[in-house]
Amino acid sequence: MALVELVDVQRHYQQGDELVRALDGVNLQIEAGEYVAIVGASGSGTSTMMNVLGALDRPTSGTYTLDGTEVSQLGDAALSAVRNRAIGFVFQSFHLLPRLDAVGNVELPLGYAGVPRADRRVRALSALQRVGLSDRTTHTPSQLSGGQQHRVAIARALVTEPRILLADEPTGALDSDTTQQILGLLAGLNAAGMTLIVVTHDTEVAARARRVVRIKDGRIVSDGPSATAKEAR
Repeated sequence: MALVELVDVQRHYQQGDELVRALDGVNLQIEAGEYVAIVGASGSGTSTMMNVLGALDRPTSGTYTLDGTEVSQLGDAALSAVRNRAIGFVFQSFHLLPRLDAVGNVELPLGYAGVPRADRRVRALSALQRVGLSDRTTHTPSQLSGGQQHRVAIARALVTEPRILLADEPTGALDSDTTQQILGLLAGLNAAGMTLIVVTHDTEVAARARRVVRIKDGRIVSDGPSATAKEAR
């Protein structure tokens, strides 16, 4: 069974007098351990796809099965539980709390999950070590570079041990050197077994994935190995 499966998923919404077909009959399967980039121009449906895959939004019709659970029609509490169990989010703007240090920010999702305080600290420190920030655990976001803040955000996404890491424009606000560092980190996480889904407009970011799914006008127009994956064959 696929880790992620979308079957004839549609997401429509009303914008004034116009019906917007943000997703228009999407079928997609992603297996555990894949590294998939979802690519499309602004307005193509990529943001809607991210929200559906992240269980932040429900399809208008069709089915979405995530880690064996059909989540399309779940209520808010059940959706929240699925997100906490199965998905780690990395947002472009990081969403770090400025008053908390790095380890405090990474601990946050564990607190929401009811993990005991002592266990939270151990797991948060381990996640920061995993992203190469063992020496920055007590630094607040203002004391960290953009790349370091991004690593904290990735550590926070990893700390719940999710099945999927879902990243929205993971290098959008970074310089070229830091971009390469973050892409290298993501590739390393995938090599260690993490399932990665990256939503991006950046062809360079997409090229680092193993598989590229392209969306236009709410539909998948191509789905296949990235240029990097083809070269590795």
